[in-house]
Amino acid sequence: MDNDIKEIIDFALERERESQEIYLDYARKTQRMGFRQLLLSMVDMEKEHENKLKELKEGKGRSFLFDGTQSLKARFTDFMVQEEFSPDMDYGDFLVLIIKREEKALKLYEELESLVADTKVKELFSWLAEEEKKHKAWAQDRYDLEILKDN
Repeated sequence: MDNDIKEIIDFALERERESQEIYLDYARKTQRMGFRQLLLSMVDMEKEHENKLKELKEGKGRSFLFDGTQSLKARFTDFMVQEEFSPDMDYGDFLVLIIKREEKALKLYEELESLVADTKVKELFSWLAEEEKKHKAWAQDRYDLEILKDN
């Protein structure tokens, strides 16, 4: 696997690890027990994503081709959320952060899916994109039901 591909996968791995840390930190802070359990569940899902990406990076006997890795590397900032996480964020701001983070992860995996030639690797990125889409939808639903209804 060439260095460009490793760098892209490392970038995706770092995003997954950051999400785990953020969700775990906020789960420790929140007094909402149901929300805490959902965040801990999301941490587990993000760990699964991380493990799948690690397997991909290790190759597991698979060769695959990426097209356009240089253009993707140049756009890494397109896949990053600028807002900083704080465990002291209020609930609504935290949900907005989740929505933004999951949207960026979704876009990253959709982009990776479009660049890879191997069918199995395409399926992995498609699955990861769908997972991130579900996380975003969950956070958006929480925001709509719990924040917007109060305003």
